[in-house]
This record gives sequence, structure tokens and C-alpha cells, in this order.
Amino acid sequence: MWRAIFENIYFQGAIGKDRIPPANRETQRFIGINETFKKTNHRRHTSGFTLIEVIVGFVIGAFAIGLFTTLILPQLTRSTEPLFQVRAVELAQSILEQAAARQYDENTAVGGSPPCSSTGAPACTASGSLGPDTGETNRSNFDDIDDYDAFCFADNNIQDIFGNDISASGEFARFSFRFCVNYDGNYNGTLDEAGIDELRAKLLTVTVNPPRPAVPISISMYRGNY
Repeated sequence: MWRAIFENIYFQGAIGKDRIPPANRETQRFIGINETFKKTNHRRHTSGFTLIEVIVGFVIGAFAIGLFTTLILPQLTRSTEPLFQVRAVELAQSILEQAAARQYDENTAVGGSPPCSSTGAPACTASGSLGPDTGETNRSNFDDIDDYDAFCFADNNIQDIFGNDISASGEFARFSFRFCVNYDGNYNGTLDEAGIDELRAKLLTVTVNPPRPAVPISISMYRGNY
């Protein structure tokens, strides 16, 4: 009797786990594996993002996009501004030099002497009549400075010497310019004053408008009556 009780206790694990019969150990191993599978499967079904995590992700993404559009993107745009400014200056200087190479006035004698409105010479063109003369339609047939005043009253697309528009593409795409001619023989900045002295020089001003964000460039020079 006592032997049967002792064996029953022994096989039920009262002595120690390492004394569990082989059949019972296999059963417990199966139960342990099953519990592990249940926990793993539960984690698999419950993995993902919570609502708070999704909201935080949207907020961070919106902040990153705002930072890019307000700080980085404008810098990329401004990186082209110096190039546009340099081209505008070069273009303005080129137009000025071309105009200054023409004779002073339609009524100026060949060689520049005697100057117009001087003793025995024809009068200089009146300030209200500055501009191209009949038949002068583009820079290829402009023969005096004030012909360029044709470009003073509106922004003009960049043209080649024959009047062909070259601002649609290429290095001067989206550029425009104005060119104004006025008398300022007193060199005081007050244009087209009355008096013979005012006819001693013309003020040439060219303004080139490069694509934004670059700012317009204006260059002026005086051309004497000779």
C-alpha cells in the first residue's frame, strides 16, 4: 500500500520536475510550444501603427515639407539670380556700346564736325522728335543715337540686330529691355531743358529686366555732341 502511494506521488512530480515520467514531459513540452505559438500569433495580429503614431507621422511629414518649401526651395531658386544679373549687365553694356557708336544726331555732319546746332550747322533734332526716322525699322539701319529711343516707351523683347525676337529661348529667354535717349547737356540729371547748352550731350539709359527673382539693371552714359 505504502509503495503504491509513494510511486503515485513520485510520478506526479512531488519529488522534482526532473523526475516527471517521459509521457508527462512530452505533454508539458507540447503545452509550452502551443502557448509560445499563441503569443507569437497574437503579436503578429496586433502589430502595426496606432492612431497616435499615424498622426505624429503626418505632423512630422508636414513640418519637413514646410521646411523644404520655405527654406531650401527659395535658395535653389536664388542660386540662378547671380547668373541672370551678370547676363543683364552684359546685355545692357552691349546695347549701350552699340548705340554710342552711332553718330550723335540725324543732322550731325559726317565725322561729327561741325556739331549740330553749332554756328553754321543744322539744328539738332528737337527733344520731342527723338526716335527713328522714316525707313529705320530696326538696329541694322539705325544711324544715330536717338533712333534707339524707339525702345523707350515699353518693355521690349531682346532682338538681334535685324529685329528678330531672340527672347523665347536661349541665354536671353524671358529677358526684356528699354532704351531711352534724352538731352542733358548741363549734366544735372534734369532732362530736355530749354537752351542751347542742353544740346551738348545726350543721356542714354538702358534698363534690362532679367527673369525673376533677379532685379532689373539700369546703366546710363553720356554721349557728347560730336
